Amino acid sequence: MSFFSKGYAIKWTVLLAVNILFIAGIAVGQTFTDDAKIAAGFLKSFDSLSAKEGSISAEDVQKALIAERSGVTADLVKPVSKELSAHTLYEKAKNATVITGVAYLCPRCENVHLSESTGYIIDRKGIMVTNYHVAASYAFMKDGNKPKGFVARMADGRTYAVKAVLASSKKNDLAVLQLDTHGDVLPALSLADSVEVGDKIYILGHPKGIHYFFSQGNVNNRYLEEVGEGDQKFFREMISVSADYATGSSGGPVMDIYGNVVGTVANTRMFLHSDINAGVQMVLKNTVPVESLWKLIRE
Repeated sequence: MSFFSKGYAIKWTVLLAVNILFIAGIAVGQTFTDDAKIAAGFLKSFDSLSAKEGSISAEDVQKALIAERSGVTADLVKPVSKELSAHTLYEKAKNATVITGVAYLCPRCENVHLSESTGYIIDRKGIMVTNYHVAASYAFMKDGNKPKGFVARMADGRTYAVKAVLASSKKNDLAVLQLDTHGDVLPALSLADSVEVGDKIYILGHPKGIHYFFSQGNVNNRYLEEVGEGDQKFFREMISVSADYATGSSGGPVMDIYGNVVGTVANTRMFLHSDINAGVQMVLKNTVPVESLWKLIRE
Protein backbone atom coordinates (compact mmCIF):
# COMPACT_ATOMS: atom_id res chain seq x y z
CA MET A 1 0.00 0.00 0.00
CA SER A 2 1.38 3.47 -0.90
CA PHE A 3 2.02 6.18 1.68
CA PHE A 4 -0.96 8.11 0.28
CA SER A 5 -3.22 5.09 0.76
CA LYS A 6 -2.02 4.59 4.32
CA GLY A 7 -2.60 8.28 5.15
CA TYR A 8 -6.03 8.14 3.57
CA ALA A 9 -6.93 5.06 5.61
CA ILE A 10 -5.69 6.67 8.82
CA LYS A 11 -7.69 9.82 8.10
CA TRP A 12 -10.92 7.90 7.64
CA THR A 13 -10.22 5.75 10.69
CA VAL A 14 -9.82 8.87 12.82
CA LEU A 15 -12.98 10.44 11.39
CA LEU A 16 -14.92 7.25 12.02
CA ALA A 17 -13.69 7.11 15.62
CA VAL A 18 -14.65 10.75 16.21
CA ASN A 19 -18.13 10.11 14.83
CA ILE A 20 -18.56 7.04 17.03
CA LEU A 21 -17.51 9.01 20.12
CA PHE A 22 -19.83 11.87 19.15
CA ILE A 23 -22.77 9.52 18.76
CA ALA A 24 -21.88 7.75 22.01
CA GLY A 25 -21.70 11.12 23.75
CA ILE A 26 -25.23 11.87 22.68
CA ALA A 27 -26.38 8.42 23.76
CA VAL A 28 -24.97 8.82 27.28
CA GLY A 29 -25.97 12.49 27.65
CA GLN A 30 -28.59 13.88 29.98
CA THR A 31 -31.22 11.26 30.65
CA PHE A 32 -34.99 11.63 30.73
CA THR A 33 -36.59 11.69 34.18
CA ASP A 34 -38.73 8.63 34.91
CA ASP A 35 -41.20 10.06 37.41
CA ALA A 36 -43.07 6.79 37.94
CA LYS A 37 -39.81 4.99 38.69
CA ILE A 38 -38.72 7.67 41.16
CA ALA A 39 -42.08 7.57 42.97
CA ALA A 40 -42.02 3.78 43.16
CA GLY A 41 -38.42 3.78 44.36
CA PHE A 42 -39.21 6.39 47.00
CA LEU A 43 -42.10 4.31 48.38
CA LYS A 44 -39.93 1.18 48.39
CA SER A 45 -37.17 3.05 50.23
CA PHE A 46 -39.67 4.29 52.79
CA ASP A 47 -40.95 0.77 53.41
CA SER A 48 -37.39 -0.44 53.98
CA LEU A 49 -36.51 2.51 56.21
CA SER A 50 -39.72 2.18 58.21
CA ALA A 51 -39.08 -1.49 58.87
CA LYS A 52 -35.63 -0.68 60.27
CA GLU A 53 -36.09 2.45 62.33
CA GLY A 54 -39.00 4.74 61.46
CA SER A 55 -38.96 8.53 61.68
CA ILE A 56 -40.01 11.21 64.13
CA SER A 57 -43.62 10.77 65.21
CA ALA A 58 -46.41 13.08 64.09
CA GLU A 59 -47.02 13.93 67.75
CA ASP A 60 -43.43 15.09 68.24
CA VAL A 61 -43.53 17.19 65.06
CA GLN A 62 -46.81 18.69 66.28
CA LYS A 63 -45.23 19.67 69.61
CA ALA A 64 -42.21 21.19 67.89
CA LEU A 65 -44.32 23.20 65.44
CA ILE A 66 -46.51 24.55 68.23
CA ALA A 67 -43.40 25.55 70.20
CA GLU A 68 -41.99 27.38 67.13
CA ARG A 69 -38.39 27.25 68.28
CA SER A 70 -35.73 29.37 66.57
CA GLY A 71 -31.95 29.34 66.46
CA VAL A 72 -30.05 26.58 64.66
CA THR A 73 -26.42 25.53 65.01
CA ALA A 74 -25.42 24.71 61.45
CA ASP A 75 -22.24 24.46 59.40
CA LEU A 76 -23.44 26.47 56.41
CA VAL A 77 -21.82 26.36 52.99
CA LYS A 78 -19.92 29.47 51.91
CA PRO A 79 -21.86 31.54 49.31
CA VAL A 80 -20.74 31.30 45.69
CA SER A 81 -19.67 34.45 43.79
CA LYS A 82 -19.08 32.98 40.32
CA GLU A 83 -22.02 32.95 37.90
CA LEU A 84 -23.01 29.45 36.78
CA SER A 85 -24.52 28.32 33.50
CA ALA A 86 -28.16 27.28 33.87
CA HIS A 87 -27.28 23.63 33.26
CA THR A 88 -24.44 23.62 35.81
CA LEU A 89 -26.67 25.33 38.36
CA TYR A 90 -29.41 22.76 37.76
CA GLU A 91 -27.07 19.81 38.31
CA LYS A 92 -25.65 21.38 41.47
CA ALA A 93 -29.07 22.23 42.88
CA LYS A 94 -30.52 18.84 41.99
CA ASN A 95 -27.96 17.06 44.16
CA ALA A 96 -28.92 19.15 47.20
CA THR A 97 -32.69 19.29 46.61
CA VAL A 98 -34.81 16.59 48.21
CA ILE A 99 -38.21 15.07 47.67
CA THR A 100 -39.92 15.46 51.02
CA GLY A 101 -42.29 12.58 51.70
CA VAL A 102 -45.18 12.44 54.15
CA ALA A 103 -46.26 8.81 54.41
CA TYR A 104 -49.79 7.94 55.52
CA LEU A 105 -52.56 5.38 55.48
CA CYS A 106 -55.88 6.47 54.00
CA PRO A 107 -59.26 5.14 55.25
CA ARG A 108 -60.04 3.57 51.87
CA CYS A 109 -57.25 0.98 51.54
CA GLU A 110 -54.36 -0.69 53.36
CA ASN A 111 -51.59 0.72 51.16
CA VAL A 112 -49.08 3.31 52.33
CA HIS A 113 -49.23 6.56 50.35
CA LEU A 114 -46.51 9.20 50.00
CA SER A 115 -47.43 12.85 49.62
CA GLU A 116 -44.50 14.57 47.94
CA SER A 117 -43.21 18.10 48.31
CA THR A 118 -39.75 19.71 48.19
CA GLY A 119 -36.90 20.77 50.46
CA TYR A 120 -33.19 21.52 50.26
CA ILE A 121 -30.07 20.75 52.29
CA ILE A 122 -28.18 23.66 53.92
CA ASP A 123 -25.77 21.66 56.12
CA ARG A 124 -23.87 18.61 54.85
CA LYS A 125 -24.74 16.75 58.06
CA GLY A 126 -28.37 16.64 57.00
CA ILE A 127 -30.03 19.89 58.01
CA MET A 128 -32.74 20.77 55.50
CA VAL A 129 -35.29 23.52 54.89
CA THR A 130 -38.89 23.16 53.78
CA ASN A 131 -42.21 24.88 54.47
CA TYR A 132 -43.98 24.93 57.82
CA HIS A 133 -47.12 23.75 56.04
CA VAL A 134 -45.24 20.71 54.68
CA ALA A 135 -44.29 19.60 58.20
CA ALA A 136 -47.79 20.51 59.41
CA SER A 137 -49.37 18.21 56.82
CA TYR A 138 -47.68 15.33 58.69
CA ALA A 139 -48.24 16.65 62.20
CA PHE A 140 -51.88 17.67 61.80
CA MET A 141 -53.16 15.05 59.36
CA LYS A 142 -56.82 15.29 58.33
CA ASP A 143 -59.59 13.44 56.47
CA GLY A 144 -59.14 10.22 58.41
CA ASN A 145 -55.57 9.70 57.22
CA LYS A 146 -53.06 8.20 59.65
CA PRO A 147 -49.41 9.36 59.63
CA LYS A 148 -46.79 6.67 59.04
CA GLY A 149 -43.55 8.57 58.57
CA PHE A 150 -41.68 11.71 57.52
CA VAL A 151 -38.74 11.20 55.15
CA ALA A 152 -36.61 12.86 52.47
CA ARG A 153 -35.14 11.40 49.29
CA MET A 154 -31.93 12.62 47.66
CA ALA A 155 -31.56 12.76 43.87
CA ASP A 156 -29.29 9.69 43.97
CA GLY A 157 -32.01 7.67 45.70
CA ARG A 158 -30.71 7.77 49.25
CA THR A 159 -33.62 8.16 51.64
CA TYR A 160 -33.40 9.45 55.19
CA ALA A 161 -35.86 9.74 58.06
CA VAL A 162 -36.62 13.13 59.58
CA LYS A 163 -35.19 12.95 63.10
CA ALA A 164 -36.11 16.35 64.54
CA VAL A 165 -37.66 19.76 63.90
CA LEU A 166 -34.88 22.20 64.76
CA ALA A 167 -36.79 25.43 64.14
CA SER A 168 -40.07 26.59 62.64
CA SER A 169 -42.12 29.68 61.89
CA LYS A 170 -45.79 29.45 61.02
CA LYS A 171 -45.88 33.14 60.14
CA ASN A 172 -43.04 32.81 57.63
CA ASP A 173 -43.98 29.27 56.56
CA LEU A 174 -40.55 27.81 57.27
CA ALA A 175 -39.33 24.64 58.97
CA VAL A 176 -35.74 23.51 59.51
CA LEU A 177 -35.42 19.75 59.91
CA GLN A 178 -32.65 17.34 60.90
CA LEU A 179 -32.31 14.17 58.84
CA ASP A 180 -30.91 10.97 60.31
CA THR A 181 -28.05 10.50 57.81
CA HIS A 182 -26.07 7.89 59.82
CA GLY A 183 -22.92 9.91 59.14
CA ASP A 184 -23.43 10.40 55.40
CA VAL A 185 -22.16 13.72 54.07
CA LEU A 186 -24.75 15.36 51.81
CA PRO A 187 -24.51 18.02 49.08
CA ALA A 188 -25.72 21.39 50.38
CA LEU A 189 -26.76 24.77 49.00
CA SER A 190 -25.37 28.07 50.24
CA LEU A 191 -27.53 30.98 51.41
CA ALA A 192 -27.37 34.46 49.88
CA ASP A 193 -27.98 37.62 51.92
CA SER A 194 -30.86 38.88 49.79
CA VAL A 195 -32.14 39.42 46.25
CA GLU A 196 -33.50 42.49 44.46
CA VAL A 197 -36.43 43.16 42.14
CA GLY A 198 -35.38 42.43 38.56
CA ASP A 199 -32.74 39.83 39.47
CA LYS A 200 -32.81 36.56 37.57
CA ILE A 201 -33.72 33.52 39.67
CA TYR A 202 -34.08 29.75 39.25
CA ILE A 203 -36.42 27.33 41.02
CA LEU A 204 -36.24 23.56 41.43
CA GLY A 205 -39.12 21.43 42.70
CA HIS A 206 -41.55 18.59 42.14
CA PRO A 207 -44.87 20.06 40.89
CA LYS A 208 -47.62 17.45 40.80
CA GLY A 209 -45.09 14.60 40.84
CA ILE A 210 -42.97 15.99 38.00
CA HIS A 211 -39.63 15.52 39.71
CA TYR A 212 -36.81 18.07 39.51
CA PHE A 213 -38.73 20.56 37.38
CA PHE A 214 -36.41 23.50 36.70
CA SER A 215 -37.76 26.96 35.87
CA GLN A 216 -36.33 30.42 35.62
CA GLY A 217 -37.67 33.95 35.86
CA ASN A 218 -37.16 37.21 37.68
CA VAL A 219 -37.98 38.73 41.02
CA ASN A 220 -41.19 40.68 40.41
CA ASN A 221 -41.75 42.26 43.79
CA ARG A 222 -40.66 42.48 47.41
CA TYR A 223 -43.69 43.31 49.50
CA LEU A 224 -45.61 42.87 52.75
CA GLU A 225 -48.33 40.25 52.31
CA GLU A 226 -51.43 40.45 54.48
CA VAL A 227 -52.53 37.01 55.66
CA GLY A 228 -54.91 35.56 58.22
CA GLU A 229 -58.48 36.44 59.06
CA GLY A 230 -60.21 38.78 61.48
CA ASP A 231 -58.16 39.56 64.56
CA GLN A 232 -55.54 37.05 63.40
CA LYS A 233 -54.42 39.14 60.41
CA PHE A 234 -50.74 40.03 60.12
CA PHE A 235 -48.17 41.09 57.53
CA ARG A 236 -45.13 39.12 56.43
CA GLU A 237 -42.27 39.76 54.05
CA MET A 238 -42.61 37.95 50.73
CA ILE A 239 -41.00 37.90 47.30
CA SER A 240 -43.05 37.27 44.17
CA VAL A 241 -41.31 35.71 41.17
CA SER A 242 -42.16 34.86 37.58
CA ALA A 243 -40.62 31.35 37.57
CA ASP A 244 -43.16 28.53 37.33
CA TYR A 245 -44.13 26.06 40.04
CA ALA A 246 -47.18 24.28 41.44
CA THR A 247 -48.36 22.03 44.27
CA GLY A 248 -45.47 19.72 45.17
CA SER A 249 -42.89 22.49 44.74
CA SER A 250 -43.56 23.77 48.27
CA GLY A 251 -40.30 24.13 50.17
CA GLY A 252 -38.16 24.22 47.05
CA PRO A 253 -35.09 26.46 46.67
CA VAL A 254 -35.24 29.79 44.85
CA MET A 255 -31.69 30.52 43.68
CA ASP A 256 -29.73 33.40 42.19
CA ILE A 257 -27.41 33.13 39.17
CA TYR A 258 -24.64 31.79 41.41
CA GLY A 259 -26.73 28.97 42.88
CA ASN A 260 -27.15 30.63 46.28
CA VAL A 261 -30.58 30.32 47.89
CA VAL A 262 -32.48 33.61 47.93
CA GLY A 263 -35.88 32.25 48.91
CA THR A 264 -38.13 29.26 49.54
CA VAL A 265 -41.20 28.39 47.46
CA ALA A 266 -44.36 29.00 49.50
CA ASN A 267 -47.66 29.42 47.67
CA THR A 268 -49.58 30.78 44.70
CA ARG A 269 -52.36 33.34 44.62
CA MET A 270 -54.79 33.63 41.72
CA PHE A 271 -56.12 37.00 40.57
CA LEU A 272 -59.48 37.02 38.80
CA HIS A 273 -60.84 39.82 36.63
CA SER A 274 -63.82 40.31 38.98
CA ASP A 275 -66.48 38.41 40.90
CA ILE A 276 -68.71 38.64 37.84
CA ASN A 277 -66.02 37.75 35.30
CA ALA A 278 -64.03 34.87 36.81
CA GLY A 279 -61.37 34.85 34.10
CA VAL A 280 -57.86 34.35 35.47
CA GLN A 281 -55.67 37.38 34.88
CA MET A 282 -52.53 36.51 36.82
CA VAL A 283 -51.09 33.95 39.22
CA LEU A 284 -48.83 35.40 41.89
CA LYS A 285 -45.93 33.12 42.81
CA ASN A 286 -45.04 33.82 46.44
CA THR A 287 -41.71 32.81 47.97
CA VAL A 288 -40.28 33.36 51.44
CA PRO A 289 -37.21 35.64 51.29
CA VAL A 290 -33.90 34.28 52.52
CA GLU A 291 -33.83 37.09 55.10
CA SER A 292 -36.67 35.31 56.94
CA LEU A 293 -34.68 32.07 56.97
CA TRP A 294 -31.62 33.88 58.31
CA LYS A 295 -33.71 35.33 61.16
CA LEU A 296 -35.11 31.90 62.02
CA ILE A 297 -31.66 30.31 62.08
CA ARG A 298 -29.90 33.07 63.97
CA GLU A 299 -32.47 33.99 66.63
